[in-house]
Amino acid sequence: MKDLVSLREEIDQLDTQLWEIIGKRVDVAREIGEWKRLHDESVMQPERFQQVKKQCLAHAKQYGLSETLVREVMKALHKESIKVESIQ
Repeated sequence: MKDLVSLREEIDQLDTQLWEIIGKRVDVAREIGEWKRLHDESVMQPERFQQVKKQCLAHAKQYGLSETLVREVMKALHKESIKVESIQ
C-alpha cells in the first residue's frame, strides 16, 4: 500500500491534469461560440446538452462514478461553456 504522501502527490498530479483538460474544453467551447456567431446558430442547444450528458453518464458508470457527481460537473461545465460561447 502507498503511503499518504505518495497518494496525495498522485491526487495533485491528477488535479493538474484535470484542470488542463477542463481548460482545453473551455478553449474548444470558445471556438464553438465563434463558429456559432459566424453561422448564426443559437448558443443554447438543449438537445446537444442532453446528448453530451447521456454520453458522460454512460462513461461515468464505467468508472464507478455517481450520477450525482456527473450531473453536477456537467451542469458546471455547461454553464461555463454557455458563458464563453456567448462572449463576443
